[in-house]
Amino acid sequence: MRAARIDPEAAWPPPISPDENDDDRNVRLEQEREAKRVSDAIDLALNVERENKKKTIHGAKILLLGPSQHIFSFFVNVRIGQAESGKSTILKNMQLHFSPSVFHAEAELWRPVIHLNLVRSVNFILNLLSPRSSGTTSPTSTLPLDDSVRRLIFSLAPLKSVETSLTQRISGSTITVNHDHKSTNIDTPYAHYNPAKAPEIAVRSGAGWKGLLKFRRQPGVLSSPEDIQNRRIINACVDDIITLWKNPIVQEKLRQEEISLKDQPGFFLEDVQRISAEEYLPTPDDVLRARVSTIGPEEHRIPMESSFENGNGKDWIVYDVGGDRSQRAAWAQFFDTVTVIIFLAPVSAFNQALAEDETVNRLADSMKLWRMICSNKLLASVDLILLLNKIDILDAQLKAGVQFSKYVTSYRDKPNETEAVSKYLLDMFTALHKQHSPNKRRKMHPHLTCAIDTKATATVITHIQEVILIKTLSQTNIL
Repeated sequence: MRAARIDPEAAWPPPISPDENDDDRNVRLEQEREAKRVSDAIDLALNVERENKKKTIHGAKILLLGPSQHIFSFFVNVRIGQAESGKSTILKNMQLHFSPSVFHAEAELWRPVIHLNLVRSVNFILNLLSPRSSGTTSPTSTLPLDDSVRRLIFSLAPLKSVETSLTQRISGSTITVNHDHKSTNIDTPYAHYNPAKAPEIAVRSGAGWKGLLKFRRQPGVLSSPEDIQNRRIINACVDDIITLWKNPIVQEKLRQEEISLKDQPGFFLEDVQRISAEEYLPTPDDVLRARVSTIGPEEHRIPMESSFENGNGKDWIVYDVGGDRSQRAAWAQFFDTVTVIIFLAPVSAFNQALAEDETVNRLADSMKLWRMICSNKLLASVDLILLLNKIDILDAQLKAGVQFSKYVTSYRDKPNETEAVSKYLLDMFTALHKQHSPNKRRKMHPHLTCAIDTKATATVITHIQEVILIKTLSQTNIL
């Protein structure tokens, strides 16, 4: 007898009719048997998947923490820390280092994100120049706009609809973008509003924006009609975007407001001509610089391609947890059975405040997080890898005349130079580790890093891999 088809919308278990005859009873019993078979098959598949994961994850578990959180492991990684510490860039470096073919295959998916990064920067400038933005700027910084700037504001207005379109396409949201970007609602596609920063698109964990973009493609078609239309509008605006960015009134306005777009994530205003070209395909450097923020923990699986040649096929699984202070309570669940912690601290943030609390200095918050990690008794046997990140931006800031001692008063009259400042910061983090660590024999491995420098970061990742391997072997009594 052929199995009866199960109606997925029918009530379950099927109600027994008082008028049930033998044929009806046979159908009902067959449905129940089929449902049990399906349920057992699902349970078996879940058990197999669970066992396979146990077989795959037999290395050290690592936490990657910092002001842009990551916890990261030899075969299991998790990122933790403060937002914008460089965690996403480090993750992409790992993907490029261990799984280059997958990284390059997904490069095209980053094109809409890069275009969104570009247009949001343009719209941020347009909003800054608009009279409606006067509420966020001081009257003394108001600059008169000449006819050329007014023309640019008018000619670049279509980029607002492009931003809305790209935001909806990437996040799956159907809401209209508020181009003042002042919303702090977690359900909107933007993170905390900051008048000194171009807004960042934020997608919820598990949203799978890459999968969403793949799903929306038509078979055999690389670009959707929306993508083509958006790219045509951007291409038509190229000359005006370049003119806007070079305009002395715009640069003076940014200077007066103490806004440095160049140092912000997702800055592509100096690459307009190249990234707006019809045949444009994002380079690895473009992908590293592209910015999309994730709300909540998210799992990333990185296949170790070099292992495939040996038939091992092991993965790194990275759990990316949000760095926003409201999301830090979720970190504790990742602290169990950790072997190595990678902590990122953005040293260029010494003159910045947290987006979610402007009364808290970001460098001070990084040190507070570091002290919390160092003093945690559950992590007493865990080796710590400290990445003092964004050393390139720190160097640019100091060379531009920003006085480190103005924001870190304990620095006093020491040289306002990168080498001296970075050594001072390294000494401070080292002292906190020695002072608060419950295990005085625990090792700390510090590095000064620039996450967008792929060659230098590859060296650091190799060192991390060696530390994890040695730690794992020592725990198995091989060493």
